[in-house]
Amino acid sequence: MVSGVISELVIYPVKSLQGINLTQSLLTEKGLQWDRHWMVVNEDGLFLTQRSCAKMATIHTAITETHLVLTHPDHTPLEIALNSDLTEHKTATVWKSECQVLDEGKKASDWLVNVLGLWRGQTLSLVRMNPSFERQVSVKHSQGNKNTTHFADGYPFLLTNTASLDVLNSQLLSQQLPAIPMNRFRGNIIIDGMTAFVEHQSSSLIITGQDNRQTCVIDCCNPCERCNVPGIDQLSGQVTTPQQPSKTLFNMTHVEQKGAFFGQNAVLAPNSKNAIGHMVYVGDKAEFV
Repeated sequence: MVSGVISELVIYPVKSLQGINLTQSLLTEKGLQWDRHWMVVNEDGLFLTQRSCAKMATIHTAITETHLVLTHPDHTPLEIALNSDLTEHKTATVWKSECQVLDEGKKASDWLVNVLGLWRGQTLSLVRMNPSFERQVSVKHSQGNKNTTHFADGYPFLLTNTASLDVLNSQLLSQQLPAIPMNRFRGNIIIDGMTAFVEHQSSSLIITGQDNRQTCVIDCCNPCERCNVPGIDQLSGQVTTPQQPSKTLFNMTHVEQKGAFFGQNAVLAPNSKNAIGHMVYVGDKAEFV
């Protein structure tokens, strides 16, 4: 058992747009509340991310009591009601998942096209999951534990470890390459005070509130294999060191299989289903077991 604390809680309300650092968040089976609740798609329903549109990193997100707010330095803000009676049903695809979604309408579409342009010659739309549709998480790495999620790549939680980032950054600096911040990896629950890469050697993360009451158990599934997004500055959308940090991660040995891995995909443990709706806080105790 290795103990530390939650140092950051981060949600990304719209897949691949900027994240929001929180001091507390509601825990749900689908992840932290409002995480990857919306997604940008083209007319064919294909999902758009920074992998092919780095400019998405320049769009700031905020959640008020009533609205999702998207802002960009060159455009007026876009407000989307958190609770609305949408009627335009669509099908959208995120990786191998075909999802039933609701379109946020022409105003949102026009705003996204004005900021990001067309993609594959098609206009863009902002969509949210149809409440009647459940996107199942693969049980391949969760011991058969069934969970659902919104528009995350595959799993409702991504755990990252500041000690692991320190090791990666030491490797980058030894090559005369700049260190990178944790936001490049777009994790949800960031843990401090642990040993490096313990997240890949553990079966679960136990979160205990500052009142010493256990909040929940999150089961570790598999290491997160990285694409080109960690090479993109998460404020400017610029790529200053091409092929990094992926090339350095690929040559490290913190994961048995070969690949560029950082962070651990995770799901809510079956015995924590009754914790859904509980709050987690920055400063909560975290233990990998």
